[in-house]
Amino acid sequence: SANFMPEGWSFCGRILFPIYPCAPMESPLCATLPLLIAACCHLMLASEERAAGEAKAGVQRLLYRIRTLGEDLVLDLERDPSFLAEGLTVQYLGRSWQPAAVDGSTEPGNYYTGTVNSDPDSVAAVNYDGVSLLGVLQYHGTEYHVQPLDGGAPNAVDGAGAHVLRKKIPEKANGTMVGNCKIPGQFPVPRGKGDPGWGPVYGIEKPATRQAAWVPPPHLRPSPFPQRFASVPRYVETLVVADEHMAQFHGAGLKRYLLTVMAAAAKFFRHPSLRNPVTLVVTRLVVLGPSEDGLQVTANAAQMLRNFCQWQKGLNKPDDADSEHFDTAIFFTRQNLCGISTCDTLGMADVGTVCDPTRSCSIVEDDGLQSAFTAAHELGHVFNMLHDNAKACEDLNSHSSSTRHMMAPVMSYVDPDQLWSPCSAHFITDFLDNGHCLLDKPREPLRLPAPFPGSNYDADRQCQLTFGPDSRHCPNLHPPCSSLWCTGKINGHFMCQTKHFPWADGTACGQGKACMNGRCISKVEMKSPTPGGWGSWGSWGECSRSCGGGVQFSIRECNKPVPRNGGKYCEGKRTQYRSCSTQECPDALTFREQQCTVYNHRSDLFKGFPAPMDWVPRYSGVAEKDQCKLTCQSRALGYYYVLEPRVADGTPCSPESTSVCVQGRCVHAGCDRVIGSKKKFDKCMVCGGDGSRCSKTYGSFAKPRYGYNDVVTIPAGATHILIRQSSSSTTASDGIYLALRRQDGTYALNGNYVLVPSELDVSLAGSVTLRYSGATKATEIITGRGPLREPLTLQALVVNDHKAPRLKYTFFKPTQQKGRQDAAPFTAERNMRAELGPSGAASQALLRVIPALSGLGAVLASWQRPGADSQPPPARLVSGCPCSKGGTAGNNLRSI
Repeated sequence: SANFMPEGWSFCGRILFPIYPCAPMESPLCATLPLLIAACCHLMLASEERAAGEAKAGVQRLLYRIRTLGEDLVLDLERDPSFLAEGLTVQYLGRSWQPAAVDGSTEPGNYYTGTVNSDPDSVAAVNYDGVSLLGVLQYHGTEYHVQPLDGGAPNAVDGAGAHVLRKKIPEKANGTMVGNCKIPGQFPVPRGKGDPGWGPVYGIEKPATRQAAWVPPPHLRPSPFPQRFASVPRYVETLVVADEHMAQFHGAGLKRYLLTVMAAAAKFFRHPSLRNPVTLVVTRLVVLGPSEDGLQVTANAAQMLRNFCQWQKGLNKPDDADSEHFDTAIFFTRQNLCGISTCDTLGMADVGTVCDPTRSCSIVEDDGLQSAFTAAHELGHVFNMLHDNAKACEDLNSHSSSTRHMMAPVMSYVDPDQLWSPCSAHFITDFLDNGHCLLDKPREPLRLPAPFPGSNYDADRQCQLTFGPDSRHCPNLHPPCSSLWCTGKINGHFMCQTKHFPWADGTACGQGKACMNGRCISKVEMKSPTPGGWGSWGSWGECSRSCGGGVQFSIRECNKPVPRNGGKYCEGKRTQYRSCSTQECPDALTFREQQCTVYNHRSDLFKGFPAPMDWVPRYSGVAEKDQCKLTCQSRALGYYYVLEPRVADGTPCSPESTSVCVQGRCVHAGCDRVIGSKKKFDKCMVCGGDGSRCSKTYGSFAKPRYGYNDVVTIPAGATHILIRQSSSSTTASDGIYLALRRQDGTYALNGNYVLVPSELDVSLAGSVTLRYSGATKATEIITGRGPLREPLTLQALVVNDHKAPRLKYTFFKPTQQKGRQDAAPFTAERNMRAELGPSGAASQALLRVIPALSGLGAVLASWQRPGADSQPPPARLVSGCPCSKGGTAGNNLRSI
């Protein structure tokens, strides 16, 4: 008959329902757990489409009836590519591995999902190859497995073969919750388990004992600026690896279980509190066998992470377009992971490594469906998130708890309205804005199982996965959904225990109700996802500067509406900014200088250094990508450090540029200090000028004498200065060095026979900075945009007069200045008298360059002027001066 047919269906072939006698399964489990064994029946299948060819062509809908001793099960099935993602590959590694022990190795046909007996809370998920069914049914809290009966013959010419249906019986496993292990090691970011809680209400949580230390994320190349301040979809192509312990525990349900866990983790990353659209995509699944060489599974969590990170590199393909490429790898094990003194570690990962293929990895100890929380937590670390109790999170989480969000060091309760803390949202946003990876959308979008995990795993099964096969859900503990309480036996007494994780989403919690984010709600509320929408732009914030060109921001939130039930997060621009306070600042310290001087009295950061320090900006030797970091140099010692990862918004990127820093990125601005303006300085440094207010001056130096030789006086107001002294050799100086003297006789550069060997920022009056290449370069260069606030005399220090100088200079000077001070070069005789004095004191010394105590240069001391027929000894730069930290400018001196 057709009385079980859903409305709108019609038969397309003969339907046969022969009844076969059923008998208990012959299994040792029947004697030990007889109440858990269902009747075992042969059954006949009816469907719309019969032929295997039609199945492979893509039958869209199927109807089956399975007759058992209890009741008929009517399966209403539709083809579902989301059940097992297209393109997902499953690999089995190990010489002694038997792939048949785990489902999903080489299943033919297509996947179908649907309902059982039209029950909306039921789940049917099967593979159909045109002849037989293989899959799982969830109906009224019971899990059934259906599979072809080995050797079964077709019951009719056009009928399917015989099948067997049985209830799921969990394998016997060790119910011990926490092991006892003491293995020393270093733990980058451990995830604490916490002690189980015993009692009728709630358990006692072990306090957190470890914190994540922030590590600056490596391998972050700048992304195109339009991506910054925008909500851009990110796709995390993920490799999932399970070890032998996982395969033994979960058996044929391993793949389905792992996909369910990853589906829940992916759902957490779609929560609006993350403030970013992040999609987890499982591209590969690898199951390790008992004899897999190359990856050593150990209880030492830190060592296990290192082993796995090293091992997974061999599986990855560097090309993003390759179907086997992945962005991160996650390892699941039933091995009890141990820290330094306890085995309370649930997972581990490094911080900020998702863009580094060698370190984008994490490990998770499987602890039931709540492993989804651990997986999301460890992936959070990979995305540069810290633990919520880290010092860097104090201000960001000032109005939020550090123990109620996903990145709490020990999980006790997760706020369903704010899974991720403000600190987590801040760090992942900053990380993604500055990163370059995760922008490629998979060519074959891969979807994880759509049903909520509680639909497939009821509360009893969740307890079994967590505490062992004998555990069951403790009923009547209120409120439902907030914490999963399970039966356990301690010292011979039955008690209820919990690990503080909520019930899995979708777990039934009452008539017509199910759990969602730790709350029991109507099933109607959880059916359809609601995508988010942008709210209106907020008011402009405070300007970052009071003068000189600051920056102010306006933001909008994804709250009209807030995404719900896994709905899509808003995409597009979330922050806009503009220039403010563009008026000229009075002559004083530059904005960057002000930020450096803040550290002058921070002796706590520089122990062993003399206090107070005199910190000045460092430009030379700083890479372009690092211009918006606060790099400061000790004026006395010469060492330089990055004192802040970002300068304040509105700080000029460099002395030669009108661009400004905005949230750590150099943004184009015009000479009028307006972001996005196209106004430029002309050669006279007139904003928007036509170059008519200055003239070009250029010349060379051809008559060297020993000592300091005046070359030209560069007047105040000079702009676009370029001075170059090229050696005849490509590797060494000719013994002619550039120097700059002020009007009062003091030196701005290379005076008093002290040479600066490496790159230097020459600070002048009026916060003007010139760049100097260093005396050890074969081509010595001085450059500066100006305008100068004081005249400077360019000099050539000559210690080898048998080499012809190659010194040339150019600059622009205001046209209103009369005369050409550089028309007549100074004579060498006058210069020598001026520098050496009437007694010729310098003639009493040897020609030698030795390290200066300041670390900034090398002292040219004790040189003796030779007689007319003698040759001077060669000049030397003796190695051994203190070297600056970081960059390329801090090399030891080398002989020339």
